[in-house]
Amino acid sequence: MNDSIDFQVVVENTATMLEPQPRVLDNLIPTWNIIIIMFALLFLVLNRHLLSLRFNIFSFSTKAGDVDKLTREWNPIASLTGLSVILIYIAMLSLLVQKTVQVLSGNRILYSGFDFYLEICAFVALYLILQYLFAQLFGWLFGFEKASMHHEIAHITTAALLDVIMTVFVFITFFYPTKFILILALSIILIITIIRIIKTFFEVQILSKMNLINNFLYFCTLEIIPITVAITMMCRLIATDCVL
Repeated sequence: MNDSIDFQVVVENTATMLEPQPRVLDNLIPTWNIIIIMFALLFLVLNRHLLSLRFNIFSFSTKAGDVDKLTREWNPIASLTGLSVILIYIAMLSLLVQKTVQVLSGNRILYSGFDFYLEICAFVALYLILQYLFAQLFGWLFGFEKASMHHEIAHITTAALLDVIMTVFVFITFFYPTKFILILALSIILIITIIRIIKTFFEVQILSKMNLINNFLYFCTLEIIPITVAITMMCRLIATDCVL
């Protein structure tokens, strides 16, 4: 009698354990992620073939005369190629920031959607537009239009280099969305950006003939403060789910 009861209990438990469970694919890549990176790759290839200059974007950080050479032969601000460089920059940087916030915060439901991605894109685009407008305004007010134009062209040429780097890292994070890779990607972007700011700081100093204090305030307003605010907002979003 006892054996029969024990046997029934074992069978009931086994039947419960063998019930089929739905499979959850946490690492499934959203379709819109794939579409964005495919368009980014397409524009990168088109820019490579349509750009009729012998200008190496990878040499910008090491060769002093590349931006001046670029300005004489081609103005990226007033061209479709320059616009596509900025669009790729916005799309890839926003995707990397979204993946970083999602992984570091652990909140997949709140930060993995397309709406949150569009919000980051809008923030990055607004920053770039305001930076360009204020650079042109300061150049017009204080009479250093050439220096302000040099500043913006330097930003675009560096963005062209970052486009390639960010596209590679975004593709890697599709399959290995780890904290190390995301932090490494953002660290490389930040280092290249700091190099660009320091290099452009001294070039604008020479072109504008401004004193050192005014030049520092100019770069604080357009570069240092906005980047610091953006990093602070991202850190607070990861830690507290709130940017304020």
